[in-house]
Amino acid sequence: MKKKLTDEKLKHLYRMLSVRMTDFDCGKWCAPRNNGIPYCCDGKKVLPVLFKDEYRWHRQQGGFWHKLPVKTKADKRLVEESCSYNVFALCPGVRDCRRTLRSLTCRLFPFEPFLDSRGSVMGLVYQSSESGSCPLMGKPQHIYSRKYIRNAIRVWQELVDTFPEEKDLYIRESRKRISKGGQVYTVHINALSSERQDTCPGDITKTIETGVFLSNV
Repeated sequence: MKKKLTDEKLKHLYRMLSVRMTDFDCGKWCAPRNNGIPYCCDGKKVLPVLFKDEYRWHRQQGGFWHKLPVKTKADKRLVEESCSYNVFALCPGVRDCRRTLRSLTCRLFPFEPFLDSRGSVMGLVYQSSESGSCPLMGKPQHIYSRKYIRNAIRVWQELVDTFPEEKDLYIRESRKRISKGGQVYTVHINALSSERQDTCPGDITKTIETGVFLSNV
């Protein structure tokens, strides 16, 4: 089967996300509240999902990532209901972390993409499922590196263009955010030209007025 994420493409995406997200160690914020473990590094609370091509590449590099062992009915159901191109995996943990081997999931957390109806990534939104856990949730845009935001938007565009199922998923999720009256947590969004605004749902203006941060990236 032809790879969707080639080795070269993965290296390219990893390089894009090798820049620092913030100029401080956010793990020091939440680790004291989580038994000394940063929330996003706690495999019991945040289960990384790797693309299969990504997982295969990591296995070629060594044993840093391993598939989630299926021990319970819940584990089995989780694996059975996952997308065919995904793998639930575990790493050795924060004490043995090798930052160069962090997955795309690790590098993109706690964001997900905000898409217009045509599948263009308009910006980044905080994952709604993590609203009460990660200390970065709801923080203003200025604490983040502009280069990181720009690169993360570009990486997400490449990923949703590579995996149509992901594009469909995030188009639906983005529409849900709009339908809830514009309550979108914080959005780091691409500068909207008049041409790109035409691709957005009519309520995007309302969403912007309720606290979307515009970023000329």
